[in-house]
Amino acid sequence: MTSSNHPGTTPGTTKDPSTWGPRGMARRQAILATARRLFLEKGFEKTTLSDIIAEAGGSRATLYEHFGDKEGLFRAIMEEDNAMILSGLAPAQADERVTPEAGLTAFALHLVKALLAEETTGTVRILIAEGDRVPDIAEAFFRIGPENAIGRLADYLQRLSDKGELRIEDPAAAAQAFLGMVTGNLVIRRLILPQRAPAIPDLDRYVRQAVRLFLNGARAPETKGG
Repeated sequence: MTSSNHPGTTPGTTKDPSTWGPRGMARRQAILATARRLFLEKGFEKTTLSDIIAEAGGSRATLYEHFGDKEGLFRAIMEEDNAMILSGLAPAQADERVTPEAGLTAFALHLVKALLAEETTGTVRILIAEGDRVPDIAEAFFRIGPENAIGRLADYLQRLSDKGELRIEDPAAAAQAFLGMVTGNLVIRRLILPQRAPAIPDLDRYVRQAVRLFLNGARAPETKGG
């Protein structure tokens, strides 16, 4: 796969979003929203930068400066999705008073609601449809998304294990198992039956049951008093 790069711009080299400023961030979001929609409607390969600029506005030079190229745009979309998903784990990571059950339940509920959102499932549909034609992007998805989520959750589980609240020998394997428990069936159903998303009360019960099952296998044994 070839990329069209602006002269003097290195692919993958983009400006930090924090340097955009308020108006720049609004422009960035408009570009990403337009790119996401066009990638879904037309396909990644058939969508051109000219298509995106024509609808979102701005200039080709600005787009190159901030995203690098079309692949950079898709990576930025995936990075935003992943940051939004992982934000659900931040409260538990930041406050040691949060119990394992409360922390994992809050994260899992945030996670599944984010993954079932049309924007997120749209990104996955693009990768399913075109992953063989854009293998670099498909591989980046796993690094930016699932692998990153496993790493962050494994760090949290390791901390709980170090404190003696859970007993986990392999935090990475446990994190992968937990994510599979709370997302697997839901995401597959959402992708295959997009009009039949589970109701929120059903989703809540599903997630809480998965968390309890996970914790029942990971809780540290209680120490009996003398």
